[in-house]
Amino acid sequence: MSEVPSAGGRGALHDALRMQSLARVGLGAEADPEMQAVAERVRRWLGVPIALVSLVEPDRQVFPGMAGLPEPWATSRSISIRHSFCRHVVIATEPLVVSDARAHPLLRGSPAVEELGAVAYAGMPLTDEEGNVLGALCAIDSVPRQWTAAQLDLLQGLAESCCAELRLRLSRFTAREERRHRDGLENRLRVSFDRSQALLAASEAFSGTITVDDVRTRVSELVKTELRPSYVGLALLDDDGRLRRMRDARAPRGVEDTGPWQTYDLLTAVPTATAVRQRRIVAYDDRPGFDAAHPEAARRLIRDLDLHAIVAVPLMHVGGPLGALALGWDTPRRLDPAELLTVTTLAGYAAQALDRARRLQQRDSAAHQLQQAMLTTLPAVPGLTMYARYQPADSREYVGGDWYDAVPMPDPDRPDGRVLAVSVGDVIGHALDAATVMGQVRSMLRQAAWDHPGEPPSHTLRAFELAADGIGLRAMGTALLAHLHRGADQRWAVTWTNAGHPPPILLRPDGSATLLDGHDILFGIPRLAASPRRDHHHDLDPGSTLFLYTDGLVERRGSDLDEGTDRLRQLLTENRDLPPPELVDLAVDTLAPDSPDDVVAFAVRFPEDAPAPQ
Repeated sequence: MSEVPSAGGRGALHDALRMQSLARVGLGAEADPEMQAVAERVRRWLGVPIALVSLVEPDRQVFPGMAGLPEPWATSRSISIRHSFCRHVVIATEPLVVSDARAHPLLRGSPAVEELGAVAYAGMPLTDEEGNVLGALCAIDSVPRQWTAAQLDLLQGLAESCCAELRLRLSRFTAREERRHRDGLENRLRVSFDRSQALLAASEAFSGTITVDDVRTRVSELVKTELRPSYVGLALLDDDGRLRRMRDARAPRGVEDTGPWQTYDLLTAVPTATAVRQRRIVAYDDRPGFDAAHPEAARRLIRDLDLHAIVAVPLMHVGGPLGALALGWDTPRRLDPAELLTVTTLAGYAAQALDRARRLQQRDSAAHQLQQAMLTTLPAVPGLTMYARYQPADSREYVGGDWYDAVPMPDPDRPDGRVLAVSVGDVIGHALDAATVMGQVRSMLRQAAWDHPGEPPSHTLRAFELAADGIGLRAMGTALLAHLHRGADQRWAVTWTNAGHPPPILLRPDGSATLLDGHDILFGIPRLAASPRRDHHHDLDPGSTLFLYTDGLVERRGSDLDEGTDRLRQLLTENRDLPPPELVDLAVDTLAPDSPDDVVAFAVRFPEDAPAPQ
């Protein structure tokens, strides 16, 4: 995938086989429901103003799928070849990804830059079965844009779905032509079409998988295809180069769950190991053929599985085999070439899904480590019991924009004393972008507090806002900053400022729960920077608990925020005797088990008896 495609092969626009496929696919400058749906998905999922399913002819490109294209091109659903970025995808036969066409050596002279406002561009080839590039599925932005790997993966996946639809239409065309000339093949063509439909359905099913377990579930469902195998097996290569069988959790345990068949070496004489080792499809039509090629242990396994015919195909990807797929039948069966091609295609879908699942797993692991590095390790403070829990909105990302923090600070009024600065907050946004901003916000708030010892929380927040504005940090959200400190009588008190955040709840020993109201505007709104920020103070009874949280704990669609807060107050009141860890977990598990927003809950329990002054 390159920013500058190769300059060679410009005759590709007039290539006879490519033009033949364009003519046969039956799409032109008219809206097509399937292609229109793909374009709408690209625009919505990638957040771009323009998305096109483009077919490139020698003198123009047409848009059977189109979303967001301005007039007059929206009406004509076509544009001259001079305006076309997609032609370079056809010429180079590879994706074209451009952050800013105005600075791109190949595109900066295109009239599309000025007339269409096309600045950022990402286009994936749309090909037929022979690899001829018919056009491109593209996303266009009117401002410079750095395309992320996730966006390009999503665009590539949609392009593959679009290619499957184009190839299906070409298959239909071929079927109609053959039917006119060879009526005797009508039934065979119908079977071929049904197989194409099954492959398309399988492609869509595999495209929705996220984890390896998801892929295993889809593989198990191959028994419902027109191949109708009585057995479906999946074995994956582990880090040690051995094959590990992935069992179907919905099926009862059997012979494969015992002995050497759970994990085995590539030299083991079984079809899956042979397929991976030799990187080819391995098929046996009946037991005599299988027996002639395998030792007794493998023969016994096939009989225990009650199989007569079996085929194994490697799951190939760019980096090599990922494992093998095995299909078996309880009667002898010879697969014809078309059926073998179907099995190979299904294995290809499974391999792509597995590769995607593994990459997602690696990304999620990195994201989890990033979030854990950003979250605070609560300090040990004599007399205080603290516990906090973070729950992301997206369990697969495990990152978000909410935070909690607690850090001991010097107390200039008492040289031997300490102030505990605590905060909870919510940076607007989700996933990695919000998490990276959150990490900066939390660190800058700490720095501001250390740079202004003895100043109230409102001063810390204002100092942070000035610094963030000065360095251009675009961070907006809510926050509650509080100072927990002991007076000369050793009793605790809290001083806080609230920037648009849900009010903390104070649980008193007598069981009452009070909202510590009083809040000002959100942070990070430059035009409201002059608005005052106030501090509030409350003396704490021994044995009290301060409960801080973010709105994901109490806010629900279709429900009033005050109702959610009241539910939290009642839950805390009824369970006030629980220690902070149990209280926090109960609140999150009860009120936000599947919250669509990030959640933070943070409880601080103060000592029941204030120590005598020293």
